[in-house]
Formats: sequence, structure tokens, C-alpha cells
Amino acid sequence: MNAEANQVAPRLYVGSKPAPGRHEGFDTIVLNALEYQPPAHLFPGSEIIHSPIDDALSRPMTEQEIAAATKTGARVARRLLAGRCVLSTCQMGLNRSSLVAAIAMHDAYGMGVDEIISRIRRARGPWALSNPNFEQLLRVVAAVKRAG
Repeated sequence: MNAEANQVAPRLYVGSKPAPGRHEGFDTIVLNALEYQPPAHLFPGSEIIHSPIDDALSRPMTEQEIAAATKTGARVARRLLAGRCVLSTCQMGLNRSSLVAAIAMHDAYGMGVDEIISRIRRARGPWALSNPNFEQLLRVVAAVKRAG
């Protein structure tokens, strides 16, 4: 497993940008950093999901960004439910990777938002999932799914 990654839920890890190469133990690696989208062939042995997300604090997320993050979170959830081990990454492993992992945790395991945030911050530190736009999106996603 990647030394820069921490487990946040069963078979789900969050970490900083992975160096090209084989990452034993991870069936799927999600590349969430807008500025870091190397080609999949550089990560032999893992399925690569490209999900470039901007970590802008100064503006709300666009509809396209929201759709991409929620779609990727749902893809990760399906892989977790199929028994696969997933590494969600971004530049520092704090916000974008945590957002996608958080959505997957809600979708796959039915965890509540406060539990998700607590787990991620315990694993990655107090600055994880600190982008208020991302936390707001997580709360909206959870509320919409509860309302069903």
C-alpha cells in the first residue's frame, strides 16, 4: 500500500498524488487532481479513473464539476461493493480525494456526513475535506439521497 495513503473506510484509501508505477494492493486508483492526470498505462495493474476536479475555494463548484464528483463517487462506491480496493488521490490528499471518497462512503456504506468527515479527518488530518464548497456538496448529496 502507498505510504502516503490512509484507510478511511473498508477497502477505501485517500492519499496524495501517486508516482507512476505499480501500486500493489489497489485495484483502482482515482486521479482527482486537475493538474495531475497522467495516462493510465503508467500505473500497471490498477484500473485508473480520471476525475479532474478543481480545488477552488474562491467560488462555488460548477454544475459540471458537481456532476463529475458525484459520478466518480458513485463509480468508486460500485467498486467497493464489488470487493475492490480503491485509492482516491489528489495533489496533497486532502480535499478533492476526500470529496470523492466521502461520496463513495455515503453511497457504499450509508455513513452519515458527520461520521464521514470525522473518519477522513482522523485519517488525513484536520485540513482534510476543509474546502467548504466540498463539505456543502457532500451535505447536499446526502440530503438528496435521504429524500430519495
